[in-house]
Amino acid sequence: MNRERSLSGYVRGLANALSQQLGQNMEALGLTPAQGMFLHRIWYCQEVLQQATCAKDLEQFFSIRHSTVSGILQRMETAGFLTFEVSALDRRRKRICLTQKARDAHAQTERLIQKNDAQLTADMTEEEKLEFRRLLKLAAKSMGVFQCEPFPQSEEEV
Repeated sequence: MNRERSLSGYVRGLANALSQQLGQNMEALGLTPAQGMFLHRIWYCQEVLQQATCAKDLEQFFSIRHSTVSGILQRMETAGFLTFEVSALDRRRKRICLTQKARDAHAQTERLIQKNDAQLTADMTEEEKLEFRRLLKLAAKSMGVFQCEPFPQSEEEV
C-alpha cells in the first residue's frame, strides 16, 4: 500500500492554509471573504478594465441573485468601503465607487497574496516556479476550474 499522501490531500491542505490566512486578513480589515471578492472585482473593473461597475455586473460575474449582491454591497457601504453614484449613462442604475478605505484594503490584500505566493515557491528555482504555475493551471483545467482567468493579469490570459 502506497503511504504517499494523495495529491488532493496536498491541494486541500494548501487551499485550507491559504484560505485561512486570507480570511484572517479580510477579518482584520473588516471584510468578509465575499466582500473581499466583490472588492477585488470592482477594483479590477475600474482600475484595469477602466469600466464603471454596477450591481448587475456583479450579479452576472458571480452568477448570484440581486438580493445577495444588494445585501453585500449595503454592508460594504455601511462599513465605508464604497459609495454609490447615479450612472451618467442610465439614471436607473447606480455606479459603485470605491473609497480610499477600500483601495487601502485592496492593496493590503494584494500584498498578502504576493507574500503567500512567494512563501509557496520559496524553495523553488525560477524554472520550478514557472513549471509549478504551468502545472497548477493544467490541473485546474483538468478539474474544470478557471477555464479562463477570473482576473487576467495580462492580455495573453484574456
